[in-house]
Amino acid sequence: MAKVGGGLRTIGVITKLDLMDEGTDSRDILENKLLPLHRGYIGVVNRSQKDIDGKKDIHAALAAEAAERKFFLSHPGYRHIAECMGTPHLQKTLNQVNAEFKRITTINLQSKFFSSLDIHSTSLIDVYTKKGGVQGKKIKSIMLPITQTDSIDVRRECILKGLCVYFNEDPELVKEYMSIDNSSQTAMAETVFGIFVIRHEGAEPGDDPENVGIILEGLEVLDELGNLSFTVAMMFALVYALNLSYPPELKFTFEALQKIMMELDENRLSTKGQVLKTLLSRA
Repeated sequence: MAKVGGGLRTIGVITKLDLMDEGTDSRDILENKLLPLHRGYIGVVNRSQKDIDGKKDIHAALAAEAAERKFFLSHPGYRHIAECMGTPHLQKTLNQVNAEFKRITTINLQSKFFSSLDIHSTSLIDVYTKKGGVQGKKIKSIMLPITQTDSIDVRRECILKGLCVYFNEDPELVKEYMSIDNSSQTAMAETVFGIFVIRHEGAEPGDDPENVGIILEGLEVLDELGNLSFTVAMMFALVYALNLSYPPELKFTFEALQKIMMELDENRLSTKGQVLKTLLSRA
């Protein structure tokens, strides 16, 4: 949870409530009394370390809505606010992000994001190809699938992945797993902020992933989003509409998405952002 810009759109998520010591609770926080936020707090029941060690499937854990609801309804400190707690309520809140984004920006998120990405794609590829050194090699590898399929989704995915590397930022925003890889469950549970992509073994570049979603604080808050480019758009909207801070290790990538792609507050660019904008105008 981050509180910036006065916290007017900030939401707090309190995790692992079921692991608190007996006789203790987070009632004052969840009632929005201790550290008030405009959107308040939502409590969730996360998987325990025992579940992780036992390789309990994360989808099955998230689907256990009844068990989570029972926890809140039976807990003396939470039963009066049970209707506003739990993973389903969190997902419902986050699914309102697109509408909230449009309300505060008057921009249709999906159409603007995709159209801008497509408009800049040729110029971005040109900028990428001129990048040398280790970054250039990484970008070349990332862009390879574009030569193997005409899929617009693959093209967008490669361009977005390349943006992180161009800025020399953490490419691990997107973490890819094979559907048969059991170790992915632990890795996803330990992810603080990121996108997961699950592919089947032997998948070709143009094949649809089995699942794509967003993870915050180890919790799969949105899934089944279809493709990476839409998921990045939703993650950007999530950060922007809820007034969260951009991850420090990805601040230039998100700045480019906001100020170059979405043209929001575009006159206040960092030096790196301005350089990219200038290069795109010349390409």
